[in-house]
Amino acid sequence: MELGSPALTSLAADWRRTLFPDASNATFADGYAQAVTFGLLMARAQGIILSDGLDRASRALRQTNLLIGTALRVLTDDVDNQATLETSLRTLTRVLDVVHWPTISRGDPEAWLYFYELFLSVYDNALRKKTGSYYTPPEIVTAMVRLVDEALRDGRRFGVAEGLASPDVTLADPAMGTGTFLLGVIQRIADRIETDQGEGAVPGAIRAALARIIGFEIQFGPFAVAQLRIAAEVVELVKADTADREHVALRLFLTDTLGNPNEEHEYIPYGLSPLAESRRSADRIKRTEPITVVIGNPPYKNNAEGRGGWIESGTGNTVVPLAEWQPPRGWRVGAHAKHLRNLYVYFWRWATWKVFGGSIITPEAPPVTPRQGVVCFITVAGFLNGPGFQKMRADLRRDTDEIWVIDCSPEGHQPPVASRVFQAVQQPVCIVLAVRLANCDPAMPARVRFRSLPAGRREDKFAAISAVTLDSEGWIDCPSDWRAAFLPASTGEWAAFPALDDFFIYNGSGVMPGRTWVIAPDAESLRRRWDRLVRERDPERKELLFHPHMPRGELGDRHTTKVPSENLRGCESRMVPVASDIGPVVAPIRYGFRSFDRQWIIPDYRLLNRPNPTIWERRSARQIYLTALMAHSPTSGPAITFTHLIPDLHHYKGSFGGRAFPLWADAAATEPNVRPVLLIRLSETYGREVTAEDVVAYLAAIAANPAYTARFAPDLVQPGLRIPLTVDPALFDEAVQLGREVIWLHTFGERFVDAAAGRPAGPPRLAQSPPRIPAAGEIPSRPEHMPDTISYDATNRYLRIGGGHIDNVPPAVWAYEVSGKHVLTQWFSYRRRNRERPQIGDKRPPSPLGDIQPAGWPADYTTELLNVLHVLARLVLLEPDQADLLDRICAAPTLNEEVLRPD
Repeated sequence: MELGSPALTSLAADWRRTLFPDASNATFADGYAQAVTFGLLMARAQGIILSDGLDRASRALRQTNLLIGTALRVLTDDVDNQATLETSLRTLTRVLDVVHWPTISRGDPEAWLYFYELFLSVYDNALRKKTGSYYTPPEIVTAMVRLVDEALRDGRRFGVAEGLASPDVTLADPAMGTGTFLLGVIQRIADRIETDQGEGAVPGAIRAALARIIGFEIQFGPFAVAQLRIAAEVVELVKADTADREHVALRLFLTDTLGNPNEEHEYIPYGLSPLAESRRSADRIKRTEPITVVIGNPPYKNNAEGRGGWIESGTGNTVVPLAEWQPPRGWRVGAHAKHLRNLYVYFWRWATWKVFGGSIITPEAPPVTPRQGVVCFITVAGFLNGPGFQKMRADLRRDTDEIWVIDCSPEGHQPPVASRVFQAVQQPVCIVLAVRLANCDPAMPARVRFRSLPAGRREDKFAAISAVTLDSEGWIDCPSDWRAAFLPASTGEWAAFPALDDFFIYNGSGVMPGRTWVIAPDAESLRRRWDRLVRERDPERKELLFHPHMPRGELGDRHTTKVPSENLRGCESRMVPVASDIGPVVAPIRYGFRSFDRQWIIPDYRLLNRPNPTIWERRSARQIYLTALMAHSPTSGPAITFTHLIPDLHHYKGSFGGRAFPLWADAAATEPNVRPVLLIRLSETYGREVTAEDVVAYLAAIAANPAYTARFAPDLVQPGLRIPLTVDPALFDEAVQLGREVIWLHTFGERFVDAAAGRPAGPPRLAQSPPRIPAAGEIPSRPEHMPDTISYDATNRYLRIGGGHIDNVPPAVWAYEVSGKHVLTQWFSYRRRNRERPQIGDKRPPSPLGDIQPAGWPADYTTELLNVLHVLARLVLLEPDQADLLDRICAAPTLNEEVLRPD
């Protein structure tokens, strides 16, 4: 919608000043269009005939919906606006005049439940991803509302007999979306009152409850839909007649929940004075009104730095709320604290401040004193165990008495769509209910209980959660340590095994380039990309090609005019800005891009956002990097992989980061990165000197195979790898020899070379039935035949690459995966003709430099693909030996985690 009249342009300016200072014209136009559309629909829900004139709809709606009424008044009060939008308005009124609201709302209640989500998926799906808005299934809402009501009514907890219907309970949904949770609360109150007191008591109870039910929403469209849905439901429940329905008051506010509650709003345009007063009322609630229950589904948006408002930045001399959840430096998890910059975390912080109290001081109230209440959210599950959330978990344990966690995604990340509670959300999600009682003791950590919904179909999960109560069987107690994960404690043999990260002195993230064009499967493409960049004479175009990081819309640490102050050890130093560099590219080097996928990178400090200098400083011809997930768990395939090359942040599986564990702590390869106490204890146990190479080889034999992941799958519900460490010297030596071959294979014959042991230098080869390209299977190299597909013919054991094929590829090699990532299809995806990848949410498209790639299929691609097939085939042959060894080690005595503790 264009801002086609002075009145609309003026309204946009006033709207920004009064409600949302950061709203662009496009954002306003989008929100206004949605507000008008849903306003007309709301008018039809109240029986108003639109063809009789929009002024009538405007007057009626201003009584119950300030946003919609104001939006429509601009149309009815300004002739120019009606002329500008005449065609659109005529179409809207003609279509909506045939809507029969009772049929829609009562004949098929589900039709409205997902109305806005379905609308948005068609209207602007990118907007939904950008805002993290995914609306909650009614089965989940019903269960969460019921559990909150149970906590309130329980005599051992709050002992409020009326539960949510009590006049002492005020409830808020800080991101109400289309009002699903508030509708669930209203219906719960109506059902209980009807059961306890009779149907005639419902209208009065609902009217009273509306004064205690609050909804905040920042988006125009869902706010309008929430008004429509809730008003219609309330009118039905209170049995309001036509004259009375205008007096059904709803405490719903178009506002930024995370915004500064202490901000004053001096400028109030006449036309928007009701909305300005609405925002003031919302801020007043945030400042001074006690809230007993906060419930809902806060938006999820990662890398949301700068979008947390007052929660993130504070105001004046008050404590910044989010800062209280920053882990202290002494905890040594600061590198993970960036994960706190997520919208759902901001909402958690707001809810705990508002319900449980804290140290934040506001102008209108004394320091908030701790009070009793409930917070119940369904959110992504990263905070349950992520190291960066340790202070958040510690504060939740301090500020509450009981916490219940329901895992809704036991399948892990990217589960089958049919199993997802939110079918469009790939991340694991959970329901967390936290209760603080009046006599909460901050010196006593809250009791945390955990349970998982059954893996499989979402319908089975809905059925299971309908039977869950706060004291039903199936809850598992979690550790009581202040910073511990909100997950069950490890039990049995697993709990006694040493943790993988305790084997090493240092672990760090791999390289975070920040731009994709600096990496390629071939070095020549990188040279051509650099040449294109340095030939560009237009500074703005050059910056666009460079693709700088843009935090908060401003240039980040790397851009073309940045004067470098550092370089990468062992690589050419360029101490001039990229903008003035006319030299050739810094010579590309091999790069550990993904497990079994060696690519090339430009090792230029100026081009890499987060190169991790420690990793580069330790680079050498003897270095080996073990990579593994830490904040997430592997689901299949090897739990760890190895590379001799500088590893990417996502080396292990292509997503979810992970950690890199170098074998050596120095470039000379004289100082092991394995903990000295472990080497000493193992040497004492086995009666011989144990080296750092022995330890990493042992790890490879034990954990770099699918048997490990399958055997310990129940324990891996809580992320963090543990290693069974045998007491038997013979078993240890057997594992070391087997592990050396594993690492030799993972590094393509570059490490642990020993020709006498069958590990010659150079790419490993399969002795019998090796993969080969027959004369008729040549992979086309000409540009017009560049391969774009990869598939497998199980009958003939062919791997098809475009119009060519490779013989003698076992099914297990084709199926080989690393935690759900299919190795061969992932490898091919970076070399196929069409390498475009879907853009997720509001991410910027990558640099056009990435489009520079080989026109045809290079011979080097074929050579490397055969190398990968040989490596995978030999690894598959080793898997039975690794599985048998793991069984024998776990069946015999093992060393516990105390082996890593100094005397």
